[in-house]
Amino acid sequence: MVANWAAVAAPADLNAPGAQWIKVDGQGHKLLAAVFRPRGSGPFPVVVLLHGASGLQMGHVALAQEISSAGFLVVVGCWQSVASPNPVCSEAPPQAAWQADPAANSGKELIAAARTLPGARGDRTGLYGLSRGGLAALWAASTGANVQAVVVDASGHRPRVTPLPSALTVIAGLTAPTFLLHGTSDSLVPVEQARAFAGALREASRAPVVYAELPFAQHAFDFFGSIRSAASAVAVERFLGVVYGDYRRS
Repeated sequence: MVANWAAVAAPADLNAPGAQWIKVDGQGHKLLAAVFRPRGSGPFPVVVLLHGASGLQMGHVALAQEISSAGFLVVVGCWQSVASPNPVCSEAPPQAAWQADPAANSGKELIAAARTLPGARGDRTGLYGLSRGGLAALWAASTGANVQAVVVDASGHRPRVTPLPSALTVIAGLTAPTFLLHGTSDSLVPVEQARAFAGALREASRAPVVYAELPFAQHAFDFFGSIRSAASAVAVERFLGVVYGDYRRS
């Protein structure tokens, strides 16, 4: 897949120091995204961060900035539009398009664009999806996105929408090392879903599968600054760093 992009002005309520904002052309839609680059000349391994059902928010931008500081070129952007009052992703595909064809509407245009950015090492690309974005990351990675790592945070592997784009239906195609995180007190997506998916993935995949539960953590806990959210960010950075190192040696 080839995705063209162009530089654009930052949204007034999402701007952050060091961010370059771009808009990606994709199958009749426009995907707004922020790009964070670490210090140095690169090339840098890439991480594409996918938001949840509430759309792109400042918490996602701040998390992307944090991950970038560990040496990754990070793209965080709109892969799905949401209803008002969050119009930032209004040009992205709607939820109905994702439900009808999740393989074609899971942020692959962002992934393709990220690989072409200056300073990007396109053959070292990972996905980091939060909540519904985690499900999108699993679908993208399992259906031809050719990524080298997947991080899934608090995703509903059997989402409460009809039809159900369950990640269990594409589990055989997931060949990248995968890190699953989930809070034990998640009242939106029961932790039992994550446990079941981790078990099924370990049985089906030859690649490493890491599963971590955060005691008493709620859904979207990493949107709020805390010792727990800082620790989880470091864990993600270390996982991606180890995977990148393994691929670099291979």
